[in-house]
Amino acid sequence: MDSQTHLPRSIENYAFDEALVGRHMVFIAGPRQVGKTRLARRRLTQAGCSPLYFNWDDPLTRRSYLQDPRFFESPARSIEHPDPWIVFDEIHKRPRWRDILKGIYDSFGSEFRFLITGSARLDLFRRSGDALVGRYSLFHMLPLSLSEAMGSPRHSCFLAASGPEAVVTALSQEIEAKSSAHTKDAFQDLLRFGPFPEPFLRQNDRFSRIWHRDYISLMVREELRDISRVVELDKIENLVMLLPSRISSPLSMPNLAGELEAAHTTVKKWLGQLRRLYLIFPVSPWHKKVSRGLKKEKKWYFLDWTYAPEGGSRLENMAAAALYRTCLMLTDMGMGDYSLHYLRTLDRKEIDFIVCRDQRPVLAVEVKSGDISLANSLAHREKWFPGHMPAAIQAVDQPGILQKHPNNTWVMSLHRMLDLLL
Repeated sequence: MDSQTHLPRSIENYAFDEALVGRHMVFIAGPRQVGKTRLARRRLTQAGCSPLYFNWDDPLTRRSYLQDPRFFESPARSIEHPDPWIVFDEIHKRPRWRDILKGIYDSFGSEFRFLITGSARLDLFRRSGDALVGRYSLFHMLPLSLSEAMGSPRHSCFLAASGPEAVVTALSQEIEAKSSAHTKDAFQDLLRFGPFPEPFLRQNDRFSRIWHRDYISLMVREELRDISRVVELDKIENLVMLLPSRISSPLSMPNLAGELEAAHTTVKKWLGQLRRLYLIFPVSPWHKKVSRGLKKEKKWYFLDWTYAPEGGSRLENMAAAALYRTCLMLTDMGMGDYSLHYLRTLDRKEIDFIVCRDQRPVLAVEVKSGDISLANSLAHREKWFPGHMPAAIQAVDQPGILQKHPNNTWVMSLHRMLDLLL
């Protein structure tokens, strides 16, 4: 494929919807090299505002601001657009950037529309004092989904239905719809090259290996340094190298701290920083309405599953990333407060993933490699979810599988499940 091919993204369907954002500034946060700049430039082109892109990594943009804080106004008025869009890319790297945006929005928010793109720090600032409250809507742009990889991003998802019963109905309707003939091929390409646009579009094994190797160094050596004062970068790189072998299991902090020769609290802080870089994400244990004790450790996965070992761990990581992405997007869209969990009791009964909406389970997912027989944990899940048993999917690594079992339980090929998600 041509590495410059444009792939439409699901976020385009809602981040610019005035019914959702009003006249707020639109903030789009996400990992490096996920396509935020391309999305922003495409938005400007569609709006007839191509000249109004300003990258604050560019010395010319910074110099223009120092000379005239209203440097963008004349170009915006010159294009004679009734409601022009202006993009500020990477402005979050500048000192006092929140005050800069507050002043700009308060002066021009009724005349101009603003799109702000960035990575870790753009999402991080919400956790501290926020001078921009009431002036922005934040959305997350994550790596490619299966539908985006096929060039036809989904506008909706069965998980957006209101309540467990409605989710069951929506799931049944979407499963019955005919799957695209290209789904399986796109799935195999994603599994092989990963979800980031550049290696996926190149589809070259050697390029992909080099890209993924360099991406880790970029995140740790440059991005991490940008959001923290960490100096033990070698140990953090070692932490990243140790994580793949621990995918699919709750992460023991004491064991990991011992291997890294670092304090437990330090390792926990490092994991949090890698999460802010969108390199990894946690899945917490589900604990409500369960009579037996649960392990408390989180499971950690990579947003890019190519870092996981080949086989069952990589397939589980791929499913985790797709479910996590869907939960984050549905929350951004205002459909509810979605979260992703796992269930594991002390007697080793487990379900890989539980999707919750407003703390209420709506979907249970088990990922199996080489086995299509229904897992006992899914078949008898009612004891953990009395009164509102969620729908269930067992995703398997064999093509052409689609089976319906009692209690709204499905066994299907993993690519078919991923095609149902945002």
